Amino acid sequence: MKLFLTALLTMFVLVAVGCDAPQSVDDSGITTKVKSKLLADSRTSSIKISVETVGGVVALTGTVPTQTEKTAAEEIAKNTEGVKRVDNKIAVNPNSLGATNVGEKTGDAASSTGQAMGDSVTTGKIKAKFIAAGIIGTDIDTVNGAVTLKGHVDNASEKAMAEKIAKETEDVKSVKNELVIEKK
Repeated sequence: MKLFLTALLTMFVLVAVGCDAPQSVDDSGITTKVKSKLLADSRTSSIKISVETVGGVVALTGTVPTQTEKTAAEEIAKNTEGVKRVDNKIAVNPNSLGATNVGEKTGDAASSTGQAMGDSVTTGKIKAKFIAAGIIGTDIDTVNGAVTLKGHVDNASEKAMAEKIAKETEDVKSVKNELVIEKK
């Protein structure tokens, strides 16, 4: 009797394990299919979206920049063979980078990089002019064409000359003169 019960219990365990194995293979296959479809679709950022499948239910997580991208990911998952239901937990954050705004974000980055480089060139031009005029001991900060002069100069005429030089430099939009007169 013990042998019969052991055999029966073993068979029950094998059947139970056997029933679970195909489902997990199916789930991983569904996950792979959904990820592949997301990757192939230009409306979605597959690298920003995680996919997990349990019992045919697909869970989508991650962060994308638009509701349109979130909706597209859900649509793709729903239209994948073997998917019973989609649980879309994707967050929408307009500041994140994704398929629907990569051009805009790249343009923004290029613009701010270009502005920073332009400001550095402007600062360099002013410094060179200051050295040529004998103005030393100053610090020049340029942000979006707005120049701030800091540091020390010998007299009021040197302070005025520094401001005039900065104002006459190409690409300068405004000058804030915070130079302090300090006799050496």
